[in-house]
Amino acid sequence: MSSLMMLRTSRWMRGATAALCLGTALSVSACSDDEPTMPSTPSLYDKYGGAPTVRKLVDDAVTFILADPVQAPFFANVGKAGFASADRIKSCLRLQFTAVLGGPASYPGRNDMGETCRDMASSHATLGITGPVFDGFITDLVTVMKADGVSDADIATVAPSLTGLKTSIVTR
Repeated sequence: MSSLMMLRTSRWMRGATAALCLGTALSVSACSDDEPTMPSTPSLYDKYGGAPTVRKLVDDAVTFILADPVQAPFFANVGKAGFASADRIKSCLRLQFTAVLGGPASYPGRNDMGETCRDMASSHATLGITGPVFDGFITDLVTVMKADGVSDADIATVAPSLTGLKTSIVTR
């Protein structure tokens, strides 16, 4: 073998050895216990029991809100021609609660009935909801969440997501 070929082979071997060592080092360090890891804090969705809890929260919230004389009139057209059914509204609320609690969903999106839920502004545009009515809805919702065992700290965690909807829902 010529000296030029030996030099090329030697360089190739060194390069291949270096690549192998680097690849091994990266894979070992990627599996190492020395790597910093993110704490595995469960989402509120998981913490409170997932889909069954969301279903209960939504059912309880709808029942409570329909018993509120200020809130109930805003649901008077539910199920009438041109308006969503109660089942569809609940399904979209389940999707939204799942997302707000950090579960496997994004809102708007597809609900558990396979239908696409509209965004908050579109859903509430014709209802004439005022600021005080929205605030009352949030108060009712917090009451239900507390009654269903959600801690004050966790309610405070989701509060910005809920109160942040005000500008999309209030139309007068």
